[in-house]
Amino acid sequence: MEGYVIDAIPSHKSVILVLDNFRRVKIRTTFPIYVKTDKPEIIAQHPSVLSYEEEMWRDLEGRDLKLYRFELSDINAYNYIKDKSREWGYEVVNELPTVLAQALYRLNAYPFRKVRVAEDGSKVELIEEEEGYIEFPKIKYATVITTDWYGPSLKGKEFVAKVNDEEIRGRIEDLDLKVDVAECYGLACDKVKASVKITSKKAPVSVKGLIEWSLISKTPIRELYNATIGKALTINEAWVAFKRKVIVPSVVPRVEKMRTIEELKAVDKGGLILFPKLGCYDDVYQVDFSSMYPSLIVKYNISAETVDRCEDIVTEIGHSICLKEKGIVPEALEWLIKRKRELKRVDKERAEAIKWILVASFGYLGYRNSKFGKIEAYELVTYFARKTLRRAIDLAEEFGLEVLHGIIDSLIVRGERVEEFVKSVEEDTGLSLEVEKMDWVLFFSSREGMPYPMRYLGRLSNGEMKVKGLVRSNMPNVIIDFLNDVVKVMAKARRCEDIDLDEIRRLRDEYRRRIISSKDPKDYVLWIKDKPYVRGVNGFYRAYEGYNGRDVYYYLNYLDREYEVILSALNGLQVAR
Repeated sequence: MEGYVIDAIPSHKSVILVLDNFRRVKIRTTFPIYVKTDKPEIIAQHPSVLSYEEEMWRDLEGRDLKLYRFELSDINAYNYIKDKSREWGYEVVNELPTVLAQALYRLNAYPFRKVRVAEDGSKVELIEEEEGYIEFPKIKYATVITTDWYGPSLKGKEFVAKVNDEEIRGRIEDLDLKVDVAECYGLACDKVKASVKITSKKAPVSVKGLIEWSLISKTPIRELYNATIGKALTINEAWVAFKRKVIVPSVVPRVEKMRTIEELKAVDKGGLILFPKLGCYDDVYQVDFSSMYPSLIVKYNISAETVDRCEDIVTEIGHSICLKEKGIVPEALEWLIKRKRELKRVDKERAEAIKWILVASFGYLGYRNSKFGKIEAYELVTYFARKTLRRAIDLAEEFGLEVLHGIIDSLIVRGERVEEFVKSVEEDTGLSLEVEKMDWVLFFSSREGMPYPMRYLGRLSNGEMKVKGLVRSNMPNVIIDFLNDVVKVMAKARRCEDIDLDEIRRLRDEYRRRIISSKDPKDYVLWIKDKPYVRGVNGFYRAYEGYNGRDVYYYLNYLDREYEVILSALNGLQVAR
């Protein structure tokens, strides 16, 4: 039997593989648990322990340690043995990758990979190569939501379903859907049949992104969809440690070393941010470091076990880095960076899922519960990031470019020698750059008149718009529509001087009339912490309680404020020389 592994259900001395199209097959296996103990015979008395072996591993400090691997007939015994660890005086380790993921790994039954299963259930053969395979599994997946007048609603009577790349709409009573993986909410879930049904989710990615997380983590999707980004990241790092036979501890006790206030001031800094030069500028380039922080972690071998261990690299902030062995975090990220780059050419949605993990990789280095990080590693990344961007700014000036804006891993410049500049920065820093030509860029100020680094928009040379910080998800729908229409108007302009202020003004007047006379209550809905609200004359109220009117002046004033933000950026600054 051949098919894609969709899910795995533990059973007695076996695991039931759920393949695509609702097929199932039972495979004989056991479930491993790793324990630090001097008395393995105590654990061996449990009736689910079939055997145990002594193995030599090492900890993150590089010291050799003895572990015992117990093979269990029942995965539920794992929790019992773990719960008894304090009472019986031993420590369970290597909990990541998860026990089920470890069992599947030994069987070659990786989630969402194509396998061939022997008829007697004795063997699983991985048809696709283990690493580097980027083709998406040929399965059916869907996201189904129910909707009410204000938008997504658990009690809505209509549905919107996206099945693979096809969108379907209708009434719930007409819904009849069968897929391998489904993300569904509300009443629609009763009408969906799926091998894996996701009814709640913490992960900030689509169902397709979750499938990608499961695939790269070699972990069943149902163990990931309610997990944080940090868990998806840590599992990938844990696989590196696991293959090296480095113990993954359950708790990592790390204490930051004593430092003076002056020492903290020198290292406790974020990325470098410049104030943009207010105005609208023609013929500019946005130059971005591709996956800057993860790339710096890889380049400088930054990981908990490599920082302050030897002095192969010494920095002026008091930290050093050891290069004698590649760190666990750099090795895990190096593959993910490469995969994101390859996916970006063929599947942007999956590339975005990888990007989330890469973005978290930096912050997780300094997280107190991180298994492979510590605060000194976090500080080194920001140190090298500031140093790298400053070097890029210096090179830009050497090539006669004007730096209009800079923010952590990105520069906006204008001038003639951009191509030479990019090549020089890549050679100097060893990092990859991505360049986007923009016909123009417009920088905004705050209400106090100060430059606003996080808000700008520009027109790319292909006609698309790059919009940062102007449109926000917690705005009323009518305001979002207005700003999106303003962006469409501005997209028609090939140069700053071509931006049609009169048409933007007409749009403002049109939306004022819409706010006053609209009969569509959805216009007035705004989402705050995933809950829909409307501003009424007595304050905000919850939209799902029913539409009870709106405060017209609140929405008119909101519209005027956003209009003034745009107008102040354009008036008198239409063409900055």
